[in-house]
Formats: sequence, C-alpha cells, structure tokens
Amino acid sequence: MSKWDLSTFYPSIEAWEEDLKKVPAHIDTLGSFKGKLHELESFRAFYVAEEEATKLLYRLYGYIHLNSDLNLKDTDKSAKNQQLMLLFSQLSQKTSFVSPELIGLGEVKVMEFVESDAFLKNYKFPMEQLFHQQKHVLSTDQEQLLSFFSPTRNVPSSLYQSLAIIDRQDEKVILSDGKEVFVTQSNYRAMLGELESADDRRLVFEAAFKRYKENRAAFASAYNLVLQQLAANYKSRKYGSSLEAALFGNNIPTSVYHNLKDVAYENTAPIKRYIALRKKYLKLDTYHTYDRFMKLAKDDNKYPFDQARSLFFEAIEGMHPEYVKNQKEAVKDGFVDAYPQEGKRTGAYSSGLYGFHPYILLNHDETLDSVFTLAHEAGHSAHTIFSNANQPMPIADYTIFVAEIASTFNEHVLLDYLLKKATSKEQKIALLENAIDGIMATFYRQTLFATYEYEANKLVEQGVPITYQSLSKIMIDLYKHYYDLDITTENGKEYVWAYIPHLFYTPFYVYQYATSYSASLKIYANVKKGEANAMDKYLGLLKSGGSDYPVNQAAKAGADLTSKDTFMAVVERFNVLIDELEKVLEE
Repeated sequence: MSKWDLSTFYPSIEAWEEDLKKVPAHIDTLGSFKGKLHELESFRAFYVAEEEATKLLYRLYGYIHLNSDLNLKDTDKSAKNQQLMLLFSQLSQKTSFVSPELIGLGEVKVMEFVESDAFLKNYKFPMEQLFHQQKHVLSTDQEQLLSFFSPTRNVPSSLYQSLAIIDRQDEKVILSDGKEVFVTQSNYRAMLGELESADDRRLVFEAAFKRYKENRAAFASAYNLVLQQLAANYKSRKYGSSLEAALFGNNIPTSVYHNLKDVAYENTAPIKRYIALRKKYLKLDTYHTYDRFMKLAKDDNKYPFDQARSLFFEAIEGMHPEYVKNQKEAVKDGFVDAYPQEGKRTGAYSSGLYGFHPYILLNHDETLDSVFTLAHEAGHSAHTIFSNANQPMPIADYTIFVAEIASTFNEHVLLDYLLKKATSKEQKIALLENAIDGIMATFYRQTLFATYEYEANKLVEQGVPITYQSLSKIMIDLYKHYYDLDITTENGKEYVWAYIPHLFYTPFYVYQYATSYSASLKIYANVKKGEANAMDKYLGLLKSGGSDYPVNQAAKAGADLTSKDTFMAVVERFNVLIDELEKVLEE
C-alpha cells in the first residue's frame, strides 16, 4: 500500500478534536510552575508535565499536519492546523519564564538537580545547551515580551505558502507539436528532461516560474519579513549576526559555514567543465539552467514504487543487520504516501515525532531520481527509528545538521549497487550523470543558496533596502560565478530565490545539505574500505539522537567538518566522476 495510514495517531478527525480540547489545561498546568523551579520537587514535576503535554501535542500535530499536506487546498484541515499552531504559541508564551528562571537559579544548582534524579539525568545535555546560550537569554519580562510576537513568526511562511502553493493556478502551454500540457510544480522537471525542442523547454520553464516573476514584489516583501525577524532576533539577543545566531544553539563554529562556501566558491571550474561536456554531447547551441534536467543517456526504465523499494532493499542487502532491519521498517506499508495528487504538498520529506513511527511523503514519478529520493527519505526515517529506540524524549530529536548524513549515506549505498549492476553504456552514463548531478544539487547548488542567504542577511545588517531587485542581483551574480551563465536571459530565473521554500520556512537550513553530504561521503568511504569499526561508528551516530553537538557527532562517526579537507574531498570526487563520465561517453 503506497498510501498513509494515519490511524496510528487518531481513528478520526472527531477524536483529534476531542484531544485538542485537552491542550489548554496542559498549558495552564505548565504555566503554574512559574516561580517554583527553584525547588527540586517542582523542577521534576514541571518536566514530567512537559513530557505529557509534548506527547499529546506530537499526536495532535502528526495527525493534522500530515492530513493537511495531503491536500493543502483543504481549508478545513489548514484551519485546524493553524488552530493547533496558535496553541503552540500560547504554550511558548506560558513557558517563557523557564529559561530565565533556570539561568537565575544558576548552572551549579540546576546540574545538582539533574544529577540527583534518574528521570532528570535525561535533561543533562539540554541543560548544558541552555547554559551555553545563557548570555543570549534575556530577563523574564523581556522573554515574555518577545513571546508575544511568536504568533507573527509564522506570517512569512504562511504568506509564502499562499503565494507559491495555495493560490497557485497551474499554467497551460501549447507545445510545438500542438499538444496542450498543464505545468505543475510536480511535473515540470520531468517535462524539461523529456522535451527535445529548446522552445518547448523554454515555454515549460517560463510557465513554472511565471508565478514567481508576476509576484516578485510580494515574494520580496515576504522574504524581507524573514530577514527582519532574523535581524531583530540577533540584535535583541546580542549576537554578532543572523548567521551566528542560527549556528550558536548547536555550537557550530561559523568557520564551518565559511569554509563550506569558500571551498565551493573557489572550486567552480569542474562545474563549468561539466556544463561544457553536457552542451557538447546534448548538441546544444546555448546552455540554459533548465537544460540540467536533460539526460545524456536515454533511460526509458520506469520504476513503480514497489519496484523502487525492492531495488533499495537489494542495495542494502549484506550490510549490518540492524541497519537493514530499520531501513526496511522505515518504508513499510502505511508509512509512505508515494504518488502525486491534486493539492498534495510538493517535494518529499520524512516526518518523525517521538513515540510514533515516522511517515514519508513522496511525489514518486517512477524515474531513477525518484528511486534515490526513496532511499534518501528512508535514511531519515530509519535515523528516527534508531534515535527513538535508543534515546529518551529530551535528547531523541536530532539536528538537521546530522539528519542529512543519514539520508545521503543511503544514496551512496544505492549508487554503488546500481553502478556494479549496470551492464550497458546507457546505464553507466545515466548512473554517473545521476551521481554528478547529486553533487551539483546537494553540494554546489545548496552552497550557492547558503551563500545567497548569507549575502541577503548582510544587506539587512548593512541597512540596505530589501527589494526584488536587490534580492535578484545577488542571485544573478552567484549564477554567473558558479555556472558562467547569465540568468537574466531566462524569463523568470532571476527570481529563483522565491522558488526556494527553505529560505522562507527554515532560514540557514540549506547549508546543512552540503555539510551533511560531505560528512556522509567521508563516512561511507570509511565503511566501504573496511576501516575498523566504521559501520559501528556510523550506527552510533544514528542512535545518538540529539545527545551531543552535531559537529562532535560527525567527528565521532569519522567526519571532521571543521576541516576544509572534508569539503575538498567532495570536489575531488566530483572531478573523478566527471572523468569517468567523459571516458564512457567517448567509448
């Protein structure tokens, strides 16, 4: 079954509504501990009550957000989701006293409490994190004042969702053969890969990006809100910049971010070499960014979801039994919604909540890429399964920073298996192209977007007005440097910043795709060459949840992200793959 079974949360929306009524009482209970956390008994009781409330909220959130994502045009589900978000905001306001109160109590006293009780020992690392951020926590009154603004924090992402998804009307285009097609967010990439006519590809691309061009001022206003919120946060909490504020909580040195963007920025020659190779073998007079979806080898194979899942199982066969068991558990029936449908959220994700089996959303189009997407999301879900089984609630939730290690590790495993299995020239070309495009998309493209975020935030920090023109100029310059392409010649491409939901939903997120890819490549190389305990170290990472800072977790698993060498290894791998591809193409 390639559909979700959400009955693990609730049997019906009516049951969900009944549980929703219980939330205000939990919020009031948590609020009643204000001024009492200096007593061990109250301190413990607060965290017991918080875990009870969190379990209820996870159940409520899992059911409604997954239901809503199946049909974003279902206004009733969206309204209920917003209703729950308001309760989350109320909870944030009612518990805004906690951090200042604990800091007032002092690290020594809090750690005494934690060490004195078996249940509270689960909170040791979260308390270490709290005191790590101590100088950025404000007074109780100031924290409460800031908490009043929490309902507005979702405004930019809600605006973006309305502009990009809910109010979106799919465009109809007439191709050169007279065929009429509807261009959607789900199908336009596949169409661009299949169309032989350059004019047809241009029409499809322009249809896909029409909304971003026509609403460029509105998207710029929404992104300006994101940037202003980030600036207000770093200034009010006395960070040096929005970047520092974003990285500080996970104790990630800003040098990791700068090393990543510097290595990518200084090593764009292989990108230009690959584009030249593509242009030559695709016999293109002019190369456009949307030509990246065209394939060097015709791969007519279709991979229905069940076949894709079987291929993934074949790829992981023979690996550590514990790893195999949880990967298979991740994609079992009822926990994957595989195919696109009207109103369904685009893209793919794994949604993991403590105490519940993770769910995977796909928009499976039966291409080779979609097989890799399945393996990728299975990695996330298996990570959640490992973490939840081995860590208590307070430290089970892993960071985004390490999350993508688990997902891209699976991609490396699948690629190696398929390359070994390949017999024809076309298969080898398709797989090498997929691997190269993976580095282009995950390492270079995401680092370009991370550099974009850094530069956009700098505009605000320098007091430069945010307009669609100023936002687009950064992107135009970056595309010219990375790809040696002038995106102003493509109708709408200069507004690609409006196309990237992460910029609006989760600022300073995308760089982690590149750091995690770099780490997973290193860890997989260690496993592949049979380095002592390499797989055990990797399983240790998957089981560690959020029990340590992510840079430390990666290091223990065998990847040093404070070194430029880890990022340079990706560049070297990129060059090797391009060499192999060129060799096969010339055979």
